[in-house]
Amino acid sequence: MKLRGLWGSVILLGIVFGLAKAADRSELFKGDYDQGSGGQLHVDGKKILSAVIKQGQDKISLRSELKRVSSVPEGRDGVFGGMDRKFLDVLRQVIGGLKGVECKRDLNSTLEAIERREAWAVAMLDASAKSTAGIEYGQMYHLGHYDQCMTINRDRDSGLRKGIISQYCLADVYLESYLTRTQVSRIERFNETALVHWGVCMPASCSERDVVQVVEAISGSIAVSIPKDACHREVIAEPSTLDIVYVSIIMFFVLMVVLSTLYHIQSICTRRNEKKTTMVYVLRSFSIIENIKKLAQDSKDDHGLGCINGIKAVAMFTILSGHALLFLFGGAGYNPGFYYEQSKYLRNAFLLNSPLLVDTFLLLSGFLFARLLLIELDKRHGKINFGLLYIFRYIRLTPAYGAMIALYATWLPRLGSGPLWDQRMLLEQQRCRESWWRNALYINNYLGTDSICMFQSWYLASDSQLFVLAPLLLYPLWRYGRRVGATLLGTVATVSVVVPFLVTYYGELDPSLMIFGDEVADLQSNSYFANVYVKTHMRATAYIFGLAVGYLVHIMQQKNITIGKQKLFFFWTASTLIGTVSMLSITTFYNSAGTSDYLYNALYAALHRLGWSLSNGWLVLACVTGNAGPLKKFLSSRLLVPISRLTYCAYLTNGLVELYFSASQRVPLYGGVINMTAVTLSHVILTFLTALGLCLVFESPIHGIEKIFLRRARPVSGRATNQRTAEDAKGAVTNNSTGTACTQSTSDDSSA
Repeated sequence: MKLRGLWGSVILLGIVFGLAKAADRSELFKGDYDQGSGGQLHVDGKKILSAVIKQGQDKISLRSELKRVSSVPEGRDGVFGGMDRKFLDVLRQVIGGLKGVECKRDLNSTLEAIERREAWAVAMLDASAKSTAGIEYGQMYHLGHYDQCMTINRDRDSGLRKGIISQYCLADVYLESYLTRTQVSRIERFNETALVHWGVCMPASCSERDVVQVVEAISGSIAVSIPKDACHREVIAEPSTLDIVYVSIIMFFVLMVVLSTLYHIQSICTRRNEKKTTMVYVLRSFSIIENIKKLAQDSKDDHGLGCINGIKAVAMFTILSGHALLFLFGGAGYNPGFYYEQSKYLRNAFLLNSPLLVDTFLLLSGFLFARLLLIELDKRHGKINFGLLYIFRYIRLTPAYGAMIALYATWLPRLGSGPLWDQRMLLEQQRCRESWWRNALYINNYLGTDSICMFQSWYLASDSQLFVLAPLLLYPLWRYGRRVGATLLGTVATVSVVVPFLVTYYGELDPSLMIFGDEVADLQSNSYFANVYVKTHMRATAYIFGLAVGYLVHIMQQKNITIGKQKLFFFWTASTLIGTVSMLSITTFYNSAGTSDYLYNALYAALHRLGWSLSNGWLVLACVTGNAGPLKKFLSSRLLVPISRLTYCAYLTNGLVELYFSASQRVPLYGGVINMTAVTLSHVILTFLTALGLCLVFESPIHGIEKIFLRRARPVSGRATNQRTAEDAKGAVTNNSTGTACTQSTSDDSSA
């Protein structure tokens, strides 16, 4: 019986083979019988009979099923869509003309693997962009699928067995004869060449020249290039000595924070009344508990400066929102015409003109420095060691600033990935490695501005330079009286207004930093930003007015001068009107006026900063002297105090947040009011969260240690009471003008 059953199975198997051949002999191809998969017989798009032989059993079960073919023979339609078939045909045609021998070999192997439907090869084909869509709508980023291309090498059955590694390249392709239907740049263009960013997944053995040949064949363009660092391969690079040193320093600070916090917790739990020695204070200075308390504690309204917290918090929120939209404008957009249209509306002027909010910080810096320095000059009878002030300022500013610069110069490219990642992050790393010393000397807004490290770092340089020069105005103002001081301040203020006018007019420049997508894709390479925007002589007006307001407040509080109701009404009305016009008038340059009238540009460049400084100067004066009513109560709110104290660290970390989101983008972002609002808010929140980390690890501990040593160096005898007060104020003056704001009082300043 067993012998008969076996012969019966053989006969049935023969019938199966006969039927398969009779079905369509011409549809069978070499390798169609796959014994390793259970004896499957493949027919192109038709019925496939599978004989499944179960070992150890006496019978063979036969089942027929409809199944798509798993092989893609050369020259046939196969199972792929039309674009994939065209892509394969183009690859077959272009392989012969490639110069790279290894690239040619690996592409041939990849095509053969595609014909065998090997998963890794099909994924490589699928990850490449096959065509464009939406060019006339401004959609220039056709990125393919970066992650699919990069994860091929991680698959167990990848091409690594054949020595084939995938790489992702983003080529610049110039396509002709497209009619741009939406305006996305300063100049409306029609029927011009469109620059498209085209992503392809290729074997890593292919050079940039090989990739260019392939993309030229795919796109039909003869103008294709591969930008620097536009091809990415998954290579595990060994950390350099500098990388290891940086990580070691960071880990030391983190360890100190952990140990200090544990020590503080133990002290709280045991309720031990320990002796407050210098070592105890140093240990406590790293404690998260201690620094969170400092961050959240209410601020003393010294000299009426409580409302400065609110001004700083609101201004920083707006500045960070402007930075977020700036990077969105210059990034990969699905409908970039949306941003251009939105720039015409008055409601968005405060975002387009957010550089004016930076002037608010410059004014606050000048005001606080003047206010507290004048108090010190009165107390110490003019005997102040300005050199010591400069040293303290440098010590306060530089550690957290240096930590961020070092991060950019070392680990920045390792923090993420994306189609645009290497191009942007490696460029930023190179800039910081070349210009870190200019940042450390606070001269990076005049030297090497085309390769500035951290786009926002120009502010620290400008503020530091003005800080150094401010005593040249304040000391004569205190020493020689109001007449001489007013003449000196008025002259310098006039010069600060005239200089931007002359530079703009004779240089035929824009009225301000104009935000167009193609001009701010890489902000540091923007000519106006590098050569005009960051210069101290173009931004000094606000700082000088801050000095003037500080002097006025000092005189008013010293002599108890009050302002009548009618004058208050006039000043509030005039300042509100002037500030509103200064802020909103930027929209005229995005509409009919344009930027071609250089006289108009020059007038705006000079007067809009003057108007904004007058408006903000009155706001500060009114709040500090108690003439702001409910507005002072809001700006002095305790809820705004922690945000105000984080503004310096937020200033330092915001560039990293914006770079990360911009460079890690996988698909073009759709622009709309609701989702742009959501994205902007998320960037602001994340900026303050990262600022909190930087504050707790670097800024606050270092400030605490500085205060400890200042306290120990201070005389404690009753005879030295005045000197003690002077030291306190000297520290305040230092803090006010540095921009550090993590754990300071209301008199702290911040940067933008």
